[in-house]
Amino acid sequence: MKILITGGKSAGTLKLLKAFEGHEIILADYGETPSFGSAAYTFLSLGEENDAIAHNLLNTCLDHGVECLLPLHEFEVSQVSKSAVLFEEFNITVLLPSLIDLPKFFYPLQDVDPKSPWAIFVKGELKFPVEATAALHALGKEHELNGVFYIPEQLEQPTAILFTIK
Repeated sequence: MKILITGGKSAGTLKLLKAFEGHEIILADYGETPSFGSAAYTFLSLGEENDAIAHNLLNTCLDHGVECLLPLHEFEVSQVSKSAVLFEEFNITVLLPSLIDLPKFFYPLQDVDPKSPWAIFVKGELKFPVEATAALHALGKEHELNGVFYIPEQLEQPTAILFTIK
């Protein structure tokens, strides 16, 4: 599967790559991007940041045959979530909570410990980490989680906080 992950210049984004082994990864970001790639990923510039974020991402996905989009920039989340149906019409899966559920999981980064463990869910199914507690599996199914989430360990009952970058 070809996956486009935004925020490609961020260290936070790079730490997610291990979860996508075996997939073709495009790391994309705004402005200038590194011109090198690796066997694990390629870099792509999304141009300058502007108000047409969802439109720009949809065009980029279509131009590069992307099947799955993981938007990580805080400023992208709301716009892409609002446009998720449009992406789905082009058979592009958007890894974000639904627009209705977004406020339950989207917190400003200053409220999140970046050292918290994280997990990836697709339509409620835990995809990473492979070995996880039954409570984590149940959390994903109960809330039909979709995307990358921090899972704070200090809480008795697991909760999920959407993984984003500034």
